[in-house]
Amino acid sequence: MEDEESRSARSPRGSMEECPDCGSVTFRGQWAIDGARTLPEAALMLREYANELEDLAAEGFVLSEAIEHDYGCAVFPGADDEMEGEP
Repeated sequence: MEDEESRSARSPRGSMEECPDCGSVTFRGQWAIDGARTLPEAALMLREYANELEDLAAEGFVLSEAIEHDYGCAVFPGADDEMEGEP
């Protein structure tokens, strides 16, 4: 049976965080393959992480700006405009 640390290391969501207030998703690729013990396992973990990013795009998310220094932020287009108009 896997312990919690092993599951966390294998989870591509471990390096993605959704902001509950605005719905944006901040992510880093830095930890996407932490814990891999073989090259095939690392490749699988990268594919899983890529699937998570593709899922965000399929849901309508776009990058707010170019990824720099391993930090990315995905938002819904026009989300800032909608938030500015709210009281």
